[in-house]
Amino acid sequence: MSYEIPRNTPESQGVPYEVIVDILNDFDKLDYMKSIIIMRHGNIITEAYWKPFDKDMPQALWSLSKSFTSCAVGLAQSEKLLSVNDKLIGFFPEYRSCVTDEKMLKVTLRDLLTMRSGHKDCAFPYARNDKENNWVRGFLSSPLEYEPGTHFAYNTLGTYMLGAVIRRVTGVNVREYLMPRLFEPMGITPGVWECCPAGTNVSGFGLHLTTMDIAKFSLMLLNKGMWNGIRIMPADYLEDAVKPHADNSMNALPDWSCGYGYQFWCSRHGFRGDGACGQYAIMLPVYDMAVAVNSAMSGMDRVLNILWEKLLPVLENQPLAENNGAWSALESRCRTLEILPAEKGNISRMIDCTFALNHNSAGIESGSLVADREGVLLELKTPRGTEVIRAGFGSFRNSRIQFQDSRPHPVAGSAAWKDENTLELSLMHLDGTFKDKWTIGIQNEGIQICWQTVCSLFRPLLPRLSSCGFSGK
Repeated sequence: MSYEIPRNTPESQGVPYEVIVDILNDFDKLDYMKSIIIMRHGNIITEAYWKPFDKDMPQALWSLSKSFTSCAVGLAQSEKLLSVNDKLIGFFPEYRSCVTDEKMLKVTLRDLLTMRSGHKDCAFPYARNDKENNWVRGFLSSPLEYEPGTHFAYNTLGTYMLGAVIRRVTGVNVREYLMPRLFEPMGITPGVWECCPAGTNVSGFGLHLTTMDIAKFSLMLLNKGMWNGIRIMPADYLEDAVKPHADNSMNALPDWSCGYGYQFWCSRHGFRGDGACGQYAIMLPVYDMAVAVNSAMSGMDRVLNILWEKLLPVLENQPLAENNGAWSALESRCRTLEILPAEKGNISRMIDCTFALNHNSAGIESGSLVADREGVLLELKTPRGTEVIRAGFGSFRNSRIQFQDSRPHPVAGSAAWKDENTLELSLMHLDGTFKDKWTIGIQNEGIQICWQTVCSLFRPLLPRLSSCGFSGK
């Protein structure tokens, strides 16, 4: 069986190559794109990656993970292990006494799939506030403001409960359940899928895949559950899953107010799964087109707006005349896509110092800082061990850091002097959306470190660090 998606020129699939270049240029202005794969009529017509990201490194999908959990539910239903009409409490009878709101007894799997459990907001605080960090009990004991099935509220803990149901009826996590049914038949080797304290896949986020994996998933969904002549997903479930079951018209952005299916968004064009800060599996049946995107930005609607405004209006239903040199020009543009490091600037100060730190909530005790003309080396002693951050002036340097995160992350760092006493490090997490900025103030034989981050949901924050002892220069 072939696991590869065929490739062809944009013109052969009715797409002008210059429009693709224009779209890439628009994406290049955003902060920031990581990768995109565009497919039409079953062919890849564009595959582009922004340096320094590695196309083979699985990336955090955030809530795009939800669409994979939905597929697990559909497959389990086809195997008669459950029905979307089943009551949630029926899978966890041992928690019946924990239910504080009788409406919870009415919640069905369909209500969870369509984000209509009856909660006013996401129920995650109830999971984290459970005395034993028991997420199942936290959900089932939470109050409901609405009758189940009547009100849309985006609820990641509801998706977790779907994953907990899959584990209950199959004996394995969603990731393992999907391995022989979805991942392996499509040649996908998934990265980690993060788990709750009880070891259940978080399900509403936490899955890590490459952009090519997302592309394969998108193409299978576009083809109504088929992959290379093999049925991966039940067609009837998918047909139902992408209908607008829930009314989400209260949302402000147009592509988030067209209705919600079974962990899929209905869009102005087609349907999609998406994740925070810009992970997308976009299916456009009318155009026989699918798009896979990985990015790390706020205002993730900008990606969709560019595709709707630039790409869809120019699509033709028949091949276009091939443009001599067009394919090589597009390939050349793809090779030059990159995220630029921080500008080096004109300031060049040499630093070589060690310091002890005042008590802080992260337990970071001490550190050292070396800065020369080429880059920066920052080391911090934490309760887990020594963390090392490298950053180049006018270039990227790679590190692997964890601090208070649940696991280590590869990062690319660049540095710039903002003034004679202020050093700024910019860190891009290469396996996800986190973007960190470390501002280091060095003055009067003392040091202060301020940590800021964006696109970092569900992540403990580092405190401000200040030195109580300093040696060096």
